[in-house]
Amino acid sequence: MKIQRYEAATEQEAIKKAQEELGMDAIILNIKKINPKGFYRFFRSPKVEVMAAIDQEKRERQFQSEEKTVQILESKIDHLEKLLHTVVDHTSNAFQHQKPIERKYKNKILEVFHQNLLNNEVETEVIEKILEGLDDFSEKDEGNINKLVGIVYNRIIQWIGEPKALDLTEPSQIVFIGPTGVGKTTTIAKIAAHHALKEKKTLGFITADTYRIAAVDQLKTYAEILDIPIEVVYGKEELTFALQCFQDKHGVIIDTAGRSHKNPNQFNELSELLGELPNKQVYLVLSLTTKYNDLQRILQMYTAMTDYHIILTKMDETTCLGNILNIRMLTSQPFSYLTNGQNVPEDIELLNPQKIAKILLGSYEDSWIKQPDFE
Repeated sequence: MKIQRYEAATEQEAIKKAQEELGMDAIILNIKKINPKGFYRFFRSPKVEVMAAIDQEKRERQFQSEEKTVQILESKIDHLEKLLHTVVDHTSNAFQHQKPIERKYKNKILEVFHQNLLNNEVETEVIEKILEGLDDFSEKDEGNINKLVGIVYNRIIQWIGEPKALDLTEPSQIVFIGPTGVGKTTTIAKIAAHHALKEKKTLGFITADTYRIAAVDQLKTYAEILDIPIEVVYGKEELTFALQCFQDKHGVIIDTAGRSHKNPNQFNELSELLGELPNKQVYLVLSLTTKYNDLQRILQMYTAMTDYHIILTKMDETTCLGNILNIRMLTSQPFSYLTNGQNVPEDIELLNPQKIAKILLGSYEDSWIKQPDFE
């Protein structure tokens, strides 16, 4: 563990220095104000000292992973070949999993794909749509096998769709909505840290999550660290005032209270709040650990909303990613970001359909490279 101290005029500048030298994986251990001493204290402004640390072994492993990824990309070996080898390796034991396969294919490769998707808790209806019309492919011809793997792989990518990143080219209100306990506030901190520190965007925080004191305190802590002003609102008048205070910002990030899909009244309050925002971008935050039946009920509550993006959290807490495909069957709203841990701002990236397709089909190597990627 390497520990360094950095001084600057503001917290944001000190944190930036730490991240420039130690990288985005730097952990902020302590932040304190340093007052000038002696005679010069009357003429000099206080400074901020940030104590930051970096896990050198972890960083070295990350560099090795990145170098390995570059080598893979430069090698002209199509990743579909990896999928093909996976299919061959898993054919002999594909049916030893706990879940029995619900239908048989003449093509054994399709049976393996069916089993992999089923084990990832992809709904049967989705699996059948993805594998539809492919049972006549010969598994004895290598060219046909490559073509079959490519078709299934591309169907999953098309099913997931093209993710959309946050756009702050024009001043916007960015609203985060969703059930309780999915990690909205932490996700907000990750996105805000990226845009404030890396993109140099000016931001303001508004929290309307006044039901939970802990949520307000958590966002206030992030606001202090990132040097982002914050307002707590309890009604329309306070919201209007807060928006006026932040009218010169590139983005106003709004944290809302978690909504229970069992309480329709809470959705009426949310609709009233959204109606006050002239140029909003709405993000529905869902957890990949949520049961499919609950996802159905949650998304049903948002059917009246016609324009929002989906952020998926807690990938690190599940081994089954089937809900990514299941959600697409329930709504046509585009995906956006995917989170993979609690670290701010590291554990978030734009959802990558190619990586997800590889995981769902059984190829796990290099399928998740943990690094911020908002491009």
